[in-house]
Order: sequence, then C-alpha cells, then structure tokens
Amino acid sequence: MDGDYNQRYDCVVLGAGLAGLYAAYLLRDASYSVCLVEARARVGGRVCTWREGLSGQHAELGPEFIDSNHTRVLGLAKHFDLRVSTRPSFWGASTMPSPSRAAQRAWRLFWRDVRDYAAAIPEPRCAWQVPDALKPLDRLSMRDWAMQRGVWQASAPLFQRYTRNMEATEPEQLSFLSVAAQEAFYGDGVDAGVYQLRDGTDTLPKALASAFVARGGELRLDAPVHAIEQREESVCVYGVQSGKPYTLHARFAIVALPFPILTQLEWTPTLSSARRDALALAGRGKVIRTLIQFRTRFWRKQSPHAQPNQPDINALWEETDLQSGETGILSFWVAGEPVERWRRLNEAQRVEQCLQTLEVMYPNCRAQVLAARSYDWQADPFAQHAYIYHAPSYLTEALPSLRTPEGRIHFAGDYLSMFVGYMEGALESGEAAACAVANALR
Repeated sequence: MDGDYNQRYDCVVLGAGLAGLYAAYLLRDASYSVCLVEARARVGGRVCTWREGLSGQHAELGPEFIDSNHTRVLGLAKHFDLRVSTRPSFWGASTMPSPSRAAQRAWRLFWRDVRDYAAAIPEPRCAWQVPDALKPLDRLSMRDWAMQRGVWQASAPLFQRYTRNMEATEPEQLSFLSVAAQEAFYGDGVDAGVYQLRDGTDTLPKALASAFVARGGELRLDAPVHAIEQREESVCVYGVQSGKPYTLHARFAIVALPFPILTQLEWTPTLSSARRDALALAGRGKVIRTLIQFRTRFWRKQSPHAQPNQPDINALWEETDLQSGETGILSFWVAGEPVERWRRLNEAQRVEQCLQTLEVMYPNCRAQVLAARSYDWQADPFAQHAYIYHAPSYLTEALPSLRTPEGRIHFAGDYLSMFVGYMEGALESGEAAACAVANALR
C-alpha cells in the first residue's frame, strides 16, 4: 500500500494559485494541519512572471495591476515586505485609430445608463442579490443593451475594445448587469491599476508558500489530482506525484482550482447538477500575452512614425517602466475573439505579428529584439482560460449557488468574487473558504 495512503489532515487544499495558497496559509496559521496540492511544478497558478534569459529584468504573463481597493494584496505585500510601487511613468499605446466624435457621444450615453443602474444596486459587494426588477438585465448582454439604446452602430469598436481589455471577451458575451454591478462595486475614488509589485507579481505567491511551509504546512508540487471522494466524516483526494499514486484523507477540502477544471475531475458522489449547471454559465476569458525584450527603450525616445491599424492587438504597454537598465520589455495583449485566430499561429508567428505591428510605429525595431515569449492561457492544461467574465445570467443565477459548499467540500477562486479577474478576488475567496472550514473544525 502506498506510504501516503494513511496521511490525514484537518484540510486538504487543491490548487496553489493565490486562492488556495491564502486559504492554506490562513488555516495553517490557525494551527490546523493542512496539505496543499498543486499540479504544476511551481506555485502561483495564473500568476506567472517571466524571468529566464532577461538579464535581471522580468515581465508578467499573467496578472500584474493592483487597484487601490485591493486591500488584501496590498496588506500581504506589506506583511511580507514586498516592494509595491506606483506607476507614474506608465507607457502605453493604441494599435487602433482614434474613435470618431459620434462614437464617443454614443459611448458616453451608454455609460450614463450604466451609472444609473449602478446607483440602483443596494449592496454592490453582493450584487447577485439585486432587486427582482434588475434581474432581467442580467439576461441581456452589453451588446443587447447598446442595440436597444441605439448606440451600438456608432461605437461598436469602443465596446469591443472595452470588453477585450477588461473582460477578455466580446460585447455579446458579457452581462449588462455585470457591467453596472462592477461600476457600483468599484465606485468613485478607486484608482485602477495604480500599483504593481516591483520585483514581480510572483513574489506574492512565493512569499505565501514559504510562510505556509515555514509554519509546518505540507506543499506537494507536480501532484495533479484526478478524483475526490466525499465520505460521511472525511474527504479523500486521489492523485499522482512523481509517477506514483497517492491518497490524502482530510476532515475537509477546499477546491481552489480554475473553474473549467472542476467538471473534469472524478467526483464521488457526483458534483451536484446545480453546480454543474452554474459552471456552464461561467465565461472563459481568452487571452494571449506576447512579451518582447528590446536592446533599448526606443519608444520613450521617439514619436511613432505612423498609427497602425491592428484591431487584434487590443493593448500595448511597457512592462519595465519600474525596472532599471537600458533594455526594455513591451507587452502585447490579444483577448476575446481574436484569440481564436492567434491560437492557430505558433509562438514565433505570434511574435512576428506583434513585430509587424510595432514596425509601423517604429520602423526597423526588430533589429533590437533580444528575447520574446508568447503564452496562450487557453492551452494551459491547468487553467484552460485566462480569467472569468460574467456571461449573461451568471451573476444572479449561477454565482449564488457556486459560493456554497457541498458537504465537506468548500470552493475558492476568482470566479466566486466581485473582484472579477483580479488577484484580490482570488485572495478574497480563499479567505472566505478558510474561515468557513475553520468554523467547521471548531
């Protein structure tokens, strides 16, 4: 019998992304026995910092921006003495023509509607509990509302740019109520993307993992789980590590895996039909990140030669504005529907597409390329998406049931939070799951 078979814990946590890491850290800090299991060879999940071959610089393939109301991220950074900096010299550029005045007017009308409905949401932190009169808005997409208001035709490119940048999807796939709910949730006075972890976003999950292990927690890497069995007084987790099967027993489990993975596991008893139906409503945001390091930061020394027209690349910005050195790294963001086209390209072809676009702005810039990397989050077997967006009906019909446990199994992940697609959402959900398990253990 495998030597791991008889190991027992108060809680086993599946997934060492930020949600699972924080849940495990909090439970171990409260002196409970915890085993944290991760399929990858590293912690962090979709937090992924590129460092190899960059001569001391780094860039992010996953999340990087921190808003001023991300109190858990900022608090943990302070607790672990991680350097947090503002981004006063942030450089970014558009690869699309400027919108017409008609488009801007239509866009302003749309956002006036959004703010009106945002003001009608009584408790933005629980936006799934909106009054019945607002629930039909959750079945409408952003495009549906724009069509009804007669503003779609004039400003469709602005809608596409917004949803691809912010939600990694298309206007017809995003709930209108979700747009209003997030406007209410963030509110006035929140500075968006103002902070960054100066030494790389991966310093946060690494700090959490080190603290968890230092407190006596058990961390298993390269240990993918394939089955979960819930019994009357325990949970059994089955997986493979280093080619050997293992079984873990715990009084409770926290499943902090990306939501597309959940229905691919073997559940005994089966995952409830209500949860499966709710998961089917979750939107899988699509993102391909391409990073290119150049010998110099020429974009800061000269004006663009011309304006490219490449709508597939929705955003372009510098990753190294807080880093020293003559070299610099640019990030190219492709999200939403264009990802399906870019997925048919290999990594070298995606880099070439980015360079062709950049050379319209800065001719002959490819001569300065030092390194490049392009990452398709949909092809990552342990993520299968970039981050969630609220598809029509998800907010009011799916999210409430997804936030509930199933017996001894609790769930965590950014898909359970109103901090949609942010590290703060992962931490918030991990904290909630840890608190629920700690209460049950008491």
